[in-house]
Amino acid sequence: MEIAHLIDVASLSNHELFTKVIAEISRCFKSRDKKERPKTWMSIAVQIAVAAAEGQPGCASDWVEQFNVLSSDNDTGNNTNDVNFSEALNRLNAKECYMKRLNNVLGHPSLSLPNNILSVRQAAGLIRGSDLLSKEDNHNDDTVKGIQISVIKLLVKTMPQLGSTSPCDIFLAVQLPLLQSVDRSAFTNGGLSFPSKDSEQEFDYLLGLDCSDLDFDSVAQVGEKRSRSYIQHSKYTHVLEAAHLARKGAVRAQHGAVIVFPSPDDEIQVIGKGWNHDYLMDRAKTNKNKVVLHSECHAIADAIKRHGEDECFNELFPKATIFIVELESDFAYETCHPCPKCDPLLRAVGIMRVFHTTPNGNLTKMELSTPSYELLANENCSLPLKAACDEQGITCKRLDTAIKEAEEEGKE
Repeated sequence: MEIAHLIDVASLSNHELFTKVIAEISRCFKSRDKKERPKTWMSIAVQIAVAAAEGQPGCASDWVEQFNVLSSDNDTGNNTNDVNFSEALNRLNAKECYMKRLNNVLGHPSLSLPNNILSVRQAAGLIRGSDLLSKEDNHNDDTVKGIQISVIKLLVKTMPQLGSTSPCDIFLAVQLPLLQSVDRSAFTNGGLSFPSKDSEQEFDYLLGLDCSDLDFDSVAQVGEKRSRSYIQHSKYTHVLEAAHLARKGAVRAQHGAVIVFPSPDDEIQVIGKGWNHDYLMDRAKTNKNKVVLHSECHAIADAIKRHGEDECFNELFPKATIFIVELESDFAYETCHPCPKCDPLLRAVGIMRVFHTTPNGNLTKMELSTPSYELLANENCSLPLKAACDEQGITCKRLDTAIKEAEEEGKE
């Protein structure tokens, strides 16, 4: 069995794995006549899901093949017991299931090969699996702590800088709430190395951040100190703050963004925040029912509301940097460079420096092309920004002027 399939099932909760197995089996019926579906197909599928949860190696094609065999046996008189999804799930020994699936990965012979390095996302998924296991054990079992150490070692092997120069890069690879579930000793025993006392203090500071502290409702004015918990500003805190915002999103792609500005006293200030979400439009003003406000657009409107249009366009935005985060489930990150709508919007307001997350645990820096304030008239910029300003209860004179000029040009 390929290790990628083992990692996939080891990263899932039992409920998620049940759902995945049944979905894969159900999918094979789409190209068939519904009459061919056995009456007991769900019971058979749940039986296969139980085996998968208990650590029987397999992938989607294996589950379908097993189903075909079992359903054939059922047709010949070997009846399958009627098994209910919820009942079967509740009967499982969750701790043993998670332990077995994780050990299937950790004991795989390919991991002993020097050139076999997992992806960052795979290693993060195994940390998720160890978290699921620890929740069943309340962190009291040394075996559980040993598994946590093993999966941290795999991540350090994938990201060598964690064991040498940049241990805090782990916060760019794995989401904070998941890291906070890991026993503190597992990081050092797993190979994280701190080149200085300051680097270890920064690591502990980041690891101890309370996500509720990141949910700031009052962004500081430029030059004004934020609360004590925000004193240590860095690329890591900006990513963690944007990630926390992303979790507010109710749309499929969970993006968060923070706009930061270097104030005269060298204090980095967050001047705007945003996350992906739907905004219901006024049908009397537009022919659209709703628009998805992207995190960048939301953060721009938030900054304008808090600091004023003139200060943002003249002073803040030209010197600002935006950090953009996309969450991958609840454990890793995804690539989220500005989309074809947000790129021109950022240029239209004058924000030229971008950092965004990647699946590899790195931040990618982008320098956008020359500011183009005339892009405010472009519908791809004006429509979402107008909606974001309406949501905030503010007006943007520059935007309204650009829209009006575009309308007048259209009439000529």
